[in-house]
Amino acid sequence: MGCARCGLEREGAGKVGLPGTLGIDIEARICRECWEEWLSTQIRVINHYGLRPAQREDREKLYELAREFLQLGAPVREV
Repeated sequence: MGCARCGLEREGAGKVGLPGTLGIDIEARICRECWEEWLSTQIRVINHYGLRPAQREDREKLYELAREFLQLGAPVREV
Protein backbone atom coordinates (compact mmCIF):
# COMPACT_ATOMS: atom_id res chain seq x y z
CA MET A 1 0.00 0.00 0.00
CA GLY A 2 1.23 3.47 -0.83
CA CYS A 3 1.51 6.49 1.44
CA ALA A 4 -1.87 7.89 2.54
CA ARG A 5 -0.70 11.42 1.73
CA CYS A 6 1.28 11.21 -1.51
CA GLY A 7 0.08 7.82 -2.77
CA LEU A 8 3.61 6.71 -3.66
CA GLU A 9 5.31 3.47 -2.68
CA ARG A 10 8.20 4.71 -0.55
CA GLU A 11 10.09 3.83 2.60
CA GLY A 12 7.81 4.15 5.64
CA ALA A 13 8.14 6.82 8.29
CA GLY A 14 9.57 4.32 10.75
CA LYS A 15 9.21 4.79 14.51
CA VAL A 16 7.71 8.26 15.08
CA GLY A 17 7.30 8.17 18.86
CA LEU A 18 3.72 9.48 18.95
CA PRO A 19 1.15 7.88 21.24
CA GLY A 20 -1.94 5.87 20.41
CA THR A 21 -3.60 5.46 17.06
CA LEU A 22 -1.93 8.53 15.55
CA GLY A 23 1.53 7.02 15.97
CA ILE A 24 0.32 3.64 14.73
CA ASP A 25 -1.36 5.20 11.67
CA ILE A 26 1.69 7.27 10.75
CA GLU A 27 4.07 4.34 11.12
CA ALA A 28 1.81 2.11 9.01
CA ARG A 29 0.54 4.53 6.35
CA ILE A 30 2.94 7.48 5.89
CA CYS A 31 6.23 7.58 3.96
CA ARG A 32 9.40 9.06 5.38
CA GLU A 33 9.32 12.06 3.01
CA CYS A 34 5.78 13.10 4.02
CA TRP A 35 6.62 12.59 7.71
CA GLU A 36 9.70 14.80 7.39
CA GLU A 37 7.61 17.42 5.59
CA TRP A 38 5.17 17.42 8.53
CA LEU A 39 8.05 17.75 11.02
CA SER A 40 9.29 20.87 9.25
CA THR A 41 5.73 22.25 8.92
CA GLN A 42 4.59 21.65 12.48
CA ILE A 43 6.66 24.54 13.90
CA ARG A 44 4.83 26.96 11.60
CA VAL A 45 1.51 25.36 12.60
CA ILE A 46 2.36 25.70 16.32
CA ASN A 47 3.27 29.36 15.85
CA HIS A 48 0.29 30.13 13.59
CA TYR A 49 -2.25 28.76 16.07
CA GLY A 50 -0.30 29.81 19.16
CA LEU A 51 -0.25 26.22 20.40
CA ARG A 52 1.51 25.12 23.57
CA PRO A 53 2.18 21.41 23.05
CA ALA A 54 2.73 20.90 26.79
CA GLN A 55 -0.99 21.67 27.26
CA ARG A 56 -3.23 18.67 26.61
CA GLU A 57 -5.85 20.58 24.57
CA ASP A 58 -3.19 22.18 22.37
CA ARG A 59 -1.41 18.86 21.88
CA GLU A 60 -4.70 17.26 20.80
CA LYS A 61 -5.25 20.14 18.33
CA LEU A 62 -1.73 19.60 16.96
CA TYR A 63 -2.45 15.87 16.55
CA GLU A 64 -5.70 16.72 14.74
CA LEU A 65 -3.81 19.06 12.40
CA ALA A 66 -1.17 16.37 11.80
CA ARG A 67 -3.91 13.89 10.80
CA GLU A 68 -5.34 16.48 8.42
CA PHE A 69 -1.94 17.36 6.89
CA LEU A 70 -1.03 13.69 6.47
CA GLN A 71 -4.51 12.88 5.10
CA LEU A 72 -5.11 10.14 7.64
CA GLY A 73 -8.77 10.95 8.25
CA ALA A 74 -10.47 10.89 11.63
CA PRO A 75 -9.06 8.54 14.25
CA VAL A 76 -10.85 5.26 14.79
CA ARG A 77 -12.66 5.35 18.12
CA GLU A 78 -11.41 2.74 20.55
CA VAL A 79 -14.14 0.88 22.43
